[in-house]
Amino acid sequence: MTEEFLSRYLLLTAIASMKSAAPPLIIAAGVGFVVALFQGVTQIQDQSLPITLKILIVGGTFLFFGASLASPVVILADEAFRIFPTVSR
Repeated sequence: MTEEFLSRYLLLTAIASMKSAAPPLIIAAGVGFVVALFQGVTQIQDQSLPITLKILIVGGTFLFFGASLASPVVILADEAFRIFPTVSR
C-alpha cells in the first residue's frame, strides 16, 4: 500500500460521506430556518417544535431516499473489500 493509494481512498471516502450527509443536513437547515421564521413571526416560544419537525422531516428523507443516499458509501465499501486482499500483501 502506498501513500498515494491511501490518500486516494481517504479522499473518495470523504466525498462519499459528504454525498450521503449533505441532503439531510440541507433539508434540516431549511426546515430549521422556516420554523425559526414562523416562531419569530408568531412569537411562539416552544423549544420542542423545531427539533420535532427536524426529526420528522429528516426521518422521512431517510425513509424515502435512504437507498440512494447510502449507495456511494456501499459502492466504496464494496470496492475496498474487493481489493483488500491484493493491496494488503
